[in-house]
Amino acid sequence: MKLFVWDFHGVLEKGNDLAVLDITNKVLEQAGYSERLNEDSAVEYYGLKWYEYFERLLPRLSSEECEALQAACFKLCENNIDMLAARIKVNDFAIEVLGKIEASKNEMILLSNTRQPDLLWFMDVIGIKKYFPTGKVFGVNAHERHGEKEDALRDYLDGKTFEKIIIIGDSVSDMDLKHVAGGITYYYSRPPLRPMSKTEADYFITDLREILKQL
Repeated sequence: MKLFVWDFHGVLEKGNDLAVLDITNKVLEQAGYSERLNEDSAVEYYGLKWYEYFERLLPRLSSEECEALQAACFKLCENNIDMLAARIKVNDFAIEVLGKIEASKNEMILLSNTRQPDLLWFMDVIGIKKYFPTGKVFGVNAHERHGEKEDALRDYLDGKTFEKIIIIGDSVSDMDLKHVAGGITYYYSRPPLRPMSKTEADYFITDLREILKQL
């Protein structure tokens, strides 16, 4: 049996980068800052933890102040869930790919820096929750430094063996999971391909259907 390890935002989902842009700028406005996140920076920062956005946008602030702005972003999300729902969609070919992997009887897990309740909500909105039953979804809440994907994957693999492990993500940290699990890494970007600096991956792809070659 093979194990497919998926990232969520920017891979199985599209549009969250725009929601992050909207929410970040609203929080900056409410907090009285003149700085704003633009679309280029939203692309550049995507995959970072939210407090890291503010560390880059407002380098004069302390870590505590950046984390307070992050908390304000989460609160705004919770109180204005329609801002997220209006932006996020299932990514191109994601349903097709997940369905074929499920039918192949191979195993899939989902690892995300998102908080677990938020991750489950996102999955429900875009219609992929059925592919990842209980015990296969790990929202490690790394935004608040409560965990890391590496730890979640290491714990999941404890006592398990797989013929092959395939890791699909859109960040350096996703590709670094290979150091925990071995396997094959796919760096995914929506077209056009946007390779990140210092990213080591076995494959760079813009079409999720490329993953099906591993079946």
